[in-house]
Amino acid sequence: MVTRRVSLEGALKTESCLAMVSHFARRLSLSSTVTSATPSYITLILTGDERLIDMFEIACWLGPDDVNIDTITLETV
Repeated sequence: MVTRRVSLEGALKTESCLAMVSHFARRLSLSSTVTSATPSYITLILTGDERLIDMFEIACWLGPDDVNIDTITLETV
């Protein structure tokens, strides 16, 4: 188990992006807590298997059409 701070930057249509983040975290059995959310920046804390957190990152890049992610940053906390 690892804990990572995940930061998403871009044109994030906050409501869609938060729904996407919640959905992917649930599907991958990750514990998630959103710590900040704006239309251009969302930060959350994920806890779970390191490989599943990597899969979460990939899923975010493929997210819904109305969410345009420019940058994803992962930091160990």
